[in-house]
Amino acid sequence: MSKTISEQVKKAEILISGLRNNVEIMKNAGLNEVLISELEAENSVLNKQNQALEQLLEEARPISKDANRKLLEVRAKYQEIKKKVKLGTEPAKWERVGIVDKR
Repeated sequence: MSKTISEQVKKAEILISGLRNNVEIMKNAGLNEVLISELEAENSVLNKQNQALEQLLEEARPISKDANRKLLEVRAKYQEIKKKVKLGTEPAKWERVGIVDKR
């Protein structure tokens, strides 16, 4: 996602710079300074939002990594307990403790 935004920001910056350096092309194409300034302002906002997203992603990476590790631990513990319940009780009682397996 961020790569796409970064690429668009760069493309817009190049276009703005090119148009400002070639005023005759801008006028011949029916463009004016107001339109270019609007694009520049919107592009600036997009760039700031992208930077904020990047920062949030950096902050979220360690949390996400830890959550994935914890998920593996919970799955393993769940399987261990489920196996003990299945081996230690009859199938008719499994559903009462939250095991919905038929066998």
